[in-house]
Amino acid sequence: MNLESTQRQPLASLSREFATILIGTILLTLSAKIVVPFYPVPMSTQSLAVLGLGLFLGPVRGGLVVVLYLLEGALGLPVFAGTPPAPAGLVYIAGPTGGYLIGFALAAAAAGWMVQKLRGFQPAFRATVAVLFGSMLMYCTGLFWLGGFIGYGEKLMNAGLYPFLLGDLAKAAIAVVLYTGFQNRGRV
Repeated sequence: MNLESTQRQPLASLSREFATILIGTILLTLSAKIVVPFYPVPMSTQSLAVLGLGLFLGPVRGGLVVVLYLLEGALGLPVFAGTPPAPAGLVYIAGPTGGYLIGFALAAAAAGWMVQKLRGFQPAFRATVAVLFGSMLMYCTGLFWLGGFIGYGEKLMNAGLYPFLLGDLAKAAIAVVLYTGFQNRGRV
């Protein structure tokens, strides 16, 4: 191996990491724009993307994708659900759904961390525990923040939890199936 090829390897690795993070933010932006008709409320595919990023990229890269996505949104880029015409930038993040956005970063990092910690278990079990853990953090952060706007108690649960549980369980199940299928693809 010569010196020139040794110097190119870190640059290629850095380029690959940058591309992975950039593609992750694009995926997250697209997932915010895809709305699926669902009962009792329409759902975006965003939490599916967030949990998937954590499962597939791990805690650091998955969390970094979400943090970069939040930074893009804070700078006014129309990356969030409903933008445009909804207000963009810090106004959007400071609004009622800001806690869920912050929770996305925690959820991706937590799902990635948990799936790595449970490495000795079957992929389906690891992914299930990881997405449930990540989802709980996302909801806790989101509900705490939203409660500052509408109050705490049953009103908060009716506005920020109950209508979304069924859709988020479906998205979590999809994330588990995708991860398990990917992990098991070479074991057949």
